[in-house]
Amino acid sequence: MGLSLSGDTHHIMGQYARTSEKLIGRRAFISLVLAGLAALFLGKEILPSLRLGTGGSTPSGSFRINSVAPAPAFERSTWRLTLDGMFRKPMTLTYQDFLALPQVERTRDFYCVEGWGVTGVTWRGVTVRTLMEQGDIDPRATHLVFYSGDEVYDDSLTLEEALRDDTLLAHELNGGPLEADMGLPLRLVLPDNYGYKYVKWVIRVEAIDEPFSGYWEDRGYPADGSIR
Repeated sequence: MGLSLSGDTHHIMGQYARTSEKLIGRRAFISLVLAGLAALFLGKEILPSLRLGTGGSTPSGSFRINSVAPAPAFERSTWRLTLDGMFRKPMTLTYQDFLALPQVERTRDFYCVEGWGVTGVTWRGVTVRTLMEQGDIDPRATHLVFYSGDEVYDDSLTLEEALRDDTLLAHELNGGPLEADMGLPLRLVLPDNYGYKYVKWVIRVEAIDEPFSGYWEDRGYPADGSIR
């Protein structure tokens, strides 16, 4: 039932394994400033300086809430996560099904293109790689598209990004369940990328064999949101 992985894929998995927190340094600081300037030219409001907060004792910690649409309603008993497209075993998972999958925790820093960040954020959820194995993804697929329950906020990852062991669909933040405006019930987590790649309210994952332009890419942001 599992995903058949080539030698190259195993190499990708090893290359992107993460075992420790990434602390902000000079390169990350410069990247944040440059991204903020880029956002300014894209017509997006830029904050006057880099602001770093800590994860804090509350689930949302020092996050600033940015949403492109209101949070959709979440009913635990009726909510479903769909895997389709180029999955050879497409499936629909209930929330309880999702929680029964192997769970992991990853603590990473979070950065926004607006010029602020939060250090030491702990996410808990299921790796996207696990979902790829469950759905037996077709080896011809090249991207995964993540669809939001708000029917607005969609984005995609390459298979290389999706295979990293810290790429998650998270349901907890800093030891507590996601709050509605933070992406309840599931939020895509892609560490070392800017926050616009962290799709909220995920309800569907589609495997495709071509690039996909998401909500922010359609508005001028690069498909590659990695912090360099």
